[in-house]
Amino acid sequence: MSVTSTVIAWTIIHVNYDIRIMPAICLLPIFASVLFFDSRRVWFIYSLQMAGYGLLLIDPAYRAYLSSFDMVSIPVFLILATYVAQIIVTSGVEVLDDLQTSMNAKKDLIVRNAIIAKQSKTDGLTNLYNQSSFKDYYEKAFEYANLGMSLQLALIDIDDFKVVNDTYGHRVGDIILEKVSLIIQESITASDIAARYGGEEFALLMFEQSFEQAYDLVELIRQKISLMGHLELEGSSITVSIGLKGYNLDVSKDKLFEDVDACLYAAKRTGKNKTVTSLVLA
Repeated sequence: MSVTSTVIAWTIIHVNYDIRIMPAICLLPIFASVLFFDSRRVWFIYSLQMAGYGLLLIDPAYRAYLSSFDMVSIPVFLILATYVAQIIVTSGVEVLDDLQTSMNAKKDLIVRNAIIAKQSKTDGLTNLYNQSSFKDYYEKAFEYANLGMSLQLALIDIDDFKVVNDTYGHRVGDIILEKVSLIIQESITASDIAARYGGEEFALLMFEQSFEQAYDLVELIRQKISLMGHLELEGSSITVSIGLKGYNLDVSKDKLFEDVDACLYAAKRTGKNKTVTSLVLA
């Protein structure tokens, strides 16, 4: 493109050399090169223009037409134009660099804000939602349930967790919490919300499921946990107790949570490692 534009420019100049302003056409390839923000391209095109000018001087008719001033002024004209183009390119590159730096800083800020936002909503140990986030989701879920959406609430508590901490230490207790949370995450559907509600207790909101489906899901979680042995506990397993209840129009969100909590503690009092619900299932 650079060579072609130079050939065209100097061909036009050669054909119309009697028009005094015509040599200015050779500036077009030079200033067009500014668009690429490449200093080497600018000077390469300058070299092409000088080569074109030199070739044109071979023509005796053109050389005879030029005055001594013209012979000197055209190269000077070209070098000055190239210098101006170089200044524009340098300034443009600096602006682009500043813009790129600004964009990178903005991206970093967005990433940091996203990380901070995620950290503010999730529990650092289990990567489940924290209690504060759960309360927000529970509030919204109850609003949707009032509009007709299915909603089931479960509370899951690790049995005898204090014994684990006292016997094996809090580090082992943290590992058990991580393992239980992973089983919960792997078992729930994409539309469900799981949270670490506090200590060894987890809360689970289940949407778009019947009560029976929700019961089967929490029972699956309970069975998976009870069947898993733990090297950290010398091969022993742990169990969880679960309280479960579904939304209905007759209860408030506080009453629903209290009822599920009562079901959980009923499971604890009546032998642990079981799910107690508001319904008696075969």
